[in-house]
Amino acid sequence: MFPTPRQLTALFFLSCITASAYLRADIVAGPMLAHKAEEDGVAVAEWIAGKAGHVNWDLVPGVVYTDPEVASVGLGEDAAKAAGIAINVGKFNFAANGRALATDATEGFVKIIADAKTDKILGAQILGRNAGELISEIVTHMEYGGSAEDLARTIHAHPTMSEAVKEAALAVSKRALHAL
Repeated sequence: MFPTPRQLTALFFLSCITASAYLRADIVAGPMLAHKAEEDGVAVAEWIAGKAGHVNWDLVPGVVYTDPEVASVGLGEDAAKAAGIAINVGKFNFAANGRALATDATEGFVKIIADAKTDKILGAQILGRNAGELISEIVTHMEYGGSAEDLARTIHAHPTMSEAVKEAALAVSKRALHAL
């Protein structure tokens, strides 16, 4: 399978002086993140091997490793509205999460933005302890075009911080169970 034009752009930036040498680094277009560079490298190796390399550059999570952490993926509320997309937003505060209460990690929230017509998850933001870990679950659901309902129906262990992700997904349709 031959790369798409966007993949060719990545190959151009990833390729070196000779056709047999490739770079995997933060010199390519897009965010300069180690996890993106790793996925770019895997995709290039797959393309070189004649396989279908894949990177969904629209779903590269961004994480700020502060205390509390900040993580995001996809569209925010303002970007979705600017694009003329009708949205539903679900937000859940860690102050209502049992694990957060037990570990003094109540600062912050999980917010999920979903298409109002299809319920497809368009983006998410997390502010709080382990936000960089928690965003991955949302990225996974977005990768296959999952809806807030799909995420809300996923069983989460209790008590965990990840229950806040489920609650935010429930909140998209005003069904959060433990909201304050």
